[in-house]
This record gives sequence, structure tokens and C-alpha cells, in this order.
Amino acid sequence: MSHRLLRTLALASAVALGGLLSAACGGQNEGGSAANVDRAAGGGASSDAAGGATTAGTGPQQIEMGDDVFLPAQLTVAAGTKVTWVNKGSKAHTVVSNDKLFDSGLVNVGGEFSHTFDAPGTYLYHCAPHAKMIGRLVVK
Repeated sequence: MSHRLLRTLALASAVALGGLLSAACGGQNEGGSAANVDRAAGGGASSDAAGGATTAGTGPQQIEMGDDVFLPAQLTVAAGTKVTWVNKGSKAHTVVSNDKLFDSGLVNVGGEFSHTFDAPGTYLYHCAPHAKMIGRLVVK
């Protein structure tokens, strides 16, 4: 197993554990669900050579849906940023927030889905058909 894949899997596990801990500790978002937004999340992400975490510049941002991975797995953006997920894998994927704030439906190969994030917080999301595909978007 490659070093990059191991780092991606480790980050994905950490993101999942963070979401579970947030839910267990009672973090809330405007919809009342702790599963997706943790307003107490600290610090911005820095660039990670393995594609795990990235701090975005200004303007629209893009996340790649690969085969069983979101790249980057974590992205930090400013409030008001439009994020577009592009399916560059070999099968259809979805982008679903853990508290159902957004749901792309199936995105075919070559397709894309966009959502604008206005409220600061940490947004956890996943691919419904591929449970190991998870991501985190931090909005500041």
C-alpha cells in the first residue's frame, strides 16, 4: 500500500472520529445536528503534500472525486466561497453533507456539483454509495 494511500486513509479515519466525537459532545449547527457542523473547530488547515488538507486561496474552489477518495480530503475556505466537486473517477459518486444540508444526487463521471458556503463552521460530508469517501470543509 502506498504512503499516500496510507496517509489518506489515516486522515479519513481522523475526520470520521472527529465527527463522532463532535456528535457525542453535543456540538450544534443552525439545523440542530452535530453531525455536520462543529462551530468549536479550531485552527485552519495547512497544505498537505498527500492531498489531505489544503487552505484555499480566494475565489471558487474545487474538490476532486476520485475512485473512493475526495482530494483534498480537507479544505479551508472563507465564508461565501463556492466549492465545486468534480467527478474524475471511473464511477458515479455523491456529495452528501452529514446533516443533509446539501445532497448532489449521483454525479456521473466528468460531472460536477457546487455549493456555496456562507456560514462559518466545519462541514463533514461523504459519498453515499462509497462509505469510505469522506471529507471535511472548514469555513472561516
